[in-house]
Amino acid sequence: MSKAQITSHLKKFDKAQRSILSQLRKEILEELPTAQEVIKYGIPTFTIEGVPVLGFDGYKAHNSLFPYSGSTNQFLKNELAKYVQTKGSIHFSLDKPFPRPLLKKIIKVRITQINASYPSKSGEYLEFYANGFLKSKGKMKQAKMQGYWEWFRKDGTKLRSGSFKAGEQSGLWTTYDQSGKPYKKTNFPS
Repeated sequence: MSKAQITSHLKKFDKAQRSILSQLRKEILEELPTAQEVIKYGIPTFTIEGVPVLGFDGYKAHNSLFPYSGSTNQFLKNELAKYVQTKGSIHFSLDKPFPRPLLKKIIKVRITQINASYPSKSGEYLEFYANGFLKSKGKMKQAKMQGYWEWFRKDGTKLRSGSFKAGEQSGLWTTYDQSGKPYKKTNFPS
């Protein structure tokens, strides 16, 4: 599933509706510059590290934004009051762009929700900055950091990496400069 498939998907809409949806697509990518564009459940979707953030699509009587969380709408109840909503979608006009300030708020809520969903049952841990860039990733075991971990700056460059054993730093740890090149290495007892 790729960017080209989304471009192809959007070609099925008339010029005016396609223009509104294309503008929304562009704005989402500006807010989430590292997002992958995929087709999920038949709709254009933006994911970060494989996690769906939101999707969108057009229909005969409206366009829709899909926050991939039924509770997102509740967090923005007042802001979304004038929109028709379902448990998983926000409908907006065929001929008017979705307001960018509201889009930013929805993305902010989704990133917060995604961050709160970790660690997963398998122990996987991901944390994202508000722009969708990965902040950290690793594994948790019995509520402690375990195994290899990485941390990143807001621009996506690697900041630090190393391993944990039962929550304690272990082995070789590397700190990276602003360009992502290693500049300091520290050994911790195993």
